[in-house]
Amino acid sequence: MKNARRIPLIVGLLLALGTGVLLLNYLASLRASASAVEMKRVYVASRDVPARALLSSGFLTVATKPATEVDADAVSDIKQIAGKYSLITIPAGSVVTLSKIGEGGANALPARLSLGMRAVSISIDRVKGVSGLIQPGDRVDVVAVPPRVGSEVPQAAAILRGVLVLAMGNAIETTSATPGPDNQNLTTVTLAVTPKQVNLLASADINTTLRLALRPPKESIRAFPAETLKLGVPDRAPAPAPVYAPTPLPAPAAQPSLVAAAKPATAAAPSNTVPVIELDRIDGHR
Repeated sequence: MKNARRIPLIVGLLLALGTGVLLLNYLASLRASASAVEMKRVYVASRDVPARALLSSGFLTVATKPATEVDADAVSDIKQIAGKYSLITIPAGSVVTLSKIGEGGANALPARLSLGMRAVSISIDRVKGVSGLIQPGDRVDVVAVPPRVGSEVPQAAAILRGVLVLAMGNAIETTSATPGPDNQNLTTVTLAVTPKQVNLLASADINTTLRLALRPPKESIRAFPAETLKLGVPDRAPAPAPVYAPTPLPAPAAQPSLVAAAKPATAAAPSNTVPVIELDRIDGHR
C-alpha cells in the first residue's frame, strides 16, 4: 500500500523537475538570443518635421534600436543629413531614412530660389506654354501682348528675358526627357524673378496677354535686352454728357424774371496720356 502511494508522488516530482529544467533552458536561450541581437545607432525625429524643412539638430535626436526593427536605409551618420530637406512629413519618434530626405535643390521649391529672388506663378495654356514642352530648369522669355485699341495693331514686347522656370503646374521636377501626359494641360508656370520684376509681371498679367518663349540652353540670358511695353489708349475723349438748362419758374408780375439760362458745360480736354510699363516702374508719359 505504501509503495502504491509513493509512485504517484515520485512521478509528480519527476514531472515538476523536468518542467523546471525545460523552463530554465528556455530562459537561457532567450538571454542568448537577446544578447546576439545587433543594436544600431540611428537618428529619429524629436518632433514633427514638416515637409520641405531643412533638417537641423533641433529636429533630430540619437537613439539605439535593434537592427531588425529599423529600415536598411536608416540614417546613422550626421553627414547623411547635412544640407538635406525632408521630402515628406516625418512624425515625432520616427526613424529618419534616406528615402524621407533629399537635396533641397531638386525637391524643395523654396530651396531652388537664390537670395533676392521670388517665385511667381502666371496662367498659361498649351499654346502659351510652348505646347507643354517647357520643363522646370528651362529659361524662357516672357512676352506681353497688349489688347487691341481701335484699329491699331498691338505691339508685343519681351518684358523679361532668360527667366528660370521653377515649376510647371504643381510639378517641380520632370524625371523623363519628354513631359508626360499630365504636363499637357498645365494651367500655371512658376518663374524665379526679382522683387521689381514681380511688380512688372503682376501688372502685365492683368493688362496684357502673356506668352512664353523657350530659350536655347547655351544662349546667354543677356543676349537680348528686355523691351519696354506701351499700353495704348483711345486718341479721343468720350463725348461729354448733355447738359440741360433748368425750366424757369414764373416770376411775380411786379418783378422781372431773374432766371438766366444755364451756361453750357465745357467739355473736358482730351487726354493723350499713355501708360508705359518698364522693367522696374510703371508710370504715365505725355
